[in-house]
Amino acid sequence: MPKKPMSQRARTLRFAAEFAEQETWPRERLLALQRHRLRRMIALAVTQSPYYRDVIGAFGDGPRRLRDFPILNKSTLMAEFDRILTDPQLNRALVEQHLAERGPTVELLGKYHVFPTGGSTGARAVMVYDRVTRLLGIANTLHWLRGMGVGEDTKVAGIGAATVNHVSNHVFRELRKGRPDAPPLDVTMPVAQLVEALNVYQPEVLIAYPSLLRELALEQLAGRLAIAPRRCSSVSETLSPEVRRLAFEAWEAPVIDSYATTETGMIGSECDETDGIHIMEDLMIVEIVGEGYRPVPIGTVGERMLVTTLFNPVLPLIRYEISDRVALATKPCPCGRPHWRLASIQGRREEMLDLPAKDGGLGHYPAVRFRDPLLLNPGLRQYQIEARPQGLHVRVVLGPEAADPPRTLESLRRAIEDELDKVGAVPVMTIEAVDRIERIASSGKARLVTRPR
Repeated sequence: MPKKPMSQRARTLRFAAEFAEQETWPRERLLALQRHRLRRMIALAVTQSPYYRDVIGAFGDGPRRLRDFPILNKSTLMAEFDRILTDPQLNRALVEQHLAERGPTVELLGKYHVFPTGGSTGARAVMVYDRVTRLLGIANTLHWLRGMGVGEDTKVAGIGAATVNHVSNHVFRELRKGRPDAPPLDVTMPVAQLVEALNVYQPEVLIAYPSLLRELALEQLAGRLAIAPRRCSSVSETLSPEVRRLAFEAWEAPVIDSYATTETGMIGSECDETDGIHIMEDLMIVEIVGEGYRPVPIGTVGERMLVTTLFNPVLPLIRYEISDRVALATKPCPCGRPHWRLASIQGRREEMLDLPAKDGGLGHYPAVRFRDPLLLNPGLRQYQIEARPQGLHVRVVLGPEAADPPRTLESLRRAIEDELDKVGAVPVMTIEAVDRIERIASSGKARLVTRPR
């Protein structure tokens, strides 16, 4: 008698169990699995993707190392989209039409899931997954939640994007399916509305963007929010040490950071050591590179990251460029997991600021250098930085803790000027208080850096 096909839920749970088991493996075994999956993915790309067939054909006998492959950036991905796809039934026009008419909640051709990227770097792309790839993504999310002690009965509040076009919206909607009393919350809601809903629901685990975690922590410290989560988790934006500290002050709960993109799915998450993102090396290969795409020494912050996914046979991504500035850890994690870690995530390359330098010309400075001096001020709710030819311009939203707004603005201005002086930039800046800072419509993320129009 033929075996009964495994249900989607059963397959998802099996994948999640495999992720958990692999955390107990020796590192050599994990890397052997990674190499096996890389060989399989390259073989599939060669035979079924016209783009990779041409790329690999240019090597004659084939590339000897992963680094021999050309870089695949977002522009090339979209320009060569039809040729990268391995299913000739698919093409970019069909995918875009499906997104416009039916959206990402409906399967394309009855078997594919399609999502647009958030466009936080200013460039948009679309991704295609088959059902198995989608189930792997759900299993990875389930594994991440279990790592935070989330069971079927745990009260979880997830606050992500308002639009179904962003993956966080789908993740948190899935969480609410088994939790009918969990409120449907998103980052575009007024903070007072979020506070009211959270006070009623009393979540045991709180998952949100760091910019919103900070606001909620301040609401807790001010006595307007009264919840007691035992865990918090950060998603979608870069988590700063100050937000982590403030959340612990508010709730005495650790913040577990996670890292994901629409293109790659969950890249990894922290363990209870909260000392770096464990990379899902069974599902991808990560390279950290500097200028000229040359590898940087371990522990050094690179200018970009290259990710080769090992799980999406429909749209293979080999050495796909992500502009995040990250560094690898220099030693294994005390938790014992074999997966290596990203020790730091310092924002995107697009968040580098060109500012007048004290010794002449322009200096190149990471916006993250100016983050903590701002976040240390409890009167600040949100901020946004713009690099102008004459210097730095900062927009801020002040909260009720700023009892004397002019004095708070002056304090913020002095803190940034001191930091500009430390890094060697001309300490010239302007600052203004605004009523609100718009989030990116597609993802709900807070844009840290803007450019003059």
